Amino acid sequence: MVWVSNQAGITVDVAISADNNTGGATQSFPIVPGLESFADNHWSRDVDTFETAVIQVGDGTITVSGVSGNDFILIYTDTVIKFKTDEQVFIE
Repeated sequence: MVWVSNQAGITVDVAISADNNTGGATQSFPIVPGLESFADNHWSRDVDTFETAVIQVGDGTITVSGVSGNDFILIYTDTVIKFKTDEQVFIE
């Protein structure tokens, strides 16, 4: 599961490819800043394959390659940071 966190202060549009996965939506989705949720901030992707994230922030477009299923992408107005994670834990 790729987690996308929007800290840019404006709504950003994010799309993550599924070239190496059998499922998962590939269209662009708006990610609003603020309270994050599983429904709004995650993409189901395989941990053993690599995809591409395309992020529209204002007038700029950022492409992030090598995105795998447990990655965490942090978006600011002028910076995008991708973290590799080994494990994710959910609070129920």
